[in-house]
Amino acid sequence: LPHIKSGKLRAIAISKSERMKLVPDIPTISEQGVKGFESGTWQGVMAPSNMTDPVAAQLQALMAQIVTQPDVTAQLNEQGAEIVTKSPAELAQFFSSERARWAKVVASTDIRLD
Repeated sequence: LPHIKSGKLRAIAISKSERMKLVPDIPTISEQGVKGFESGTWQGVMAPSNMTDPVAAQLQALMAQIVTQPDVTAQLNEQGAEIVTKSPAELAQFFSSERARWAKVVASTDIRLD
């Protein structure tokens, strides 16, 4: 994002399904004619699988409180990150859908690890 804002880099499309609020004038790849294309990066916090639900909920609430502080949000936005918080259950569902989506890509393209 800093390179786009400085003019060193010209973005022609966003790989997300919707335009980014940080750069709303940059169209999506789908808008550029590649329908259904979506890819992106995300970050999440992992915890042991035996963590209790109340502790996981408390950790999520604290993390959400941190990333939504104005100074933290501003720093993340400067790097091009948009803040989206999810509950532990929502994040688990997201992981599951991502694994399924990318498993199809790997299988359909016969990708192999060397």
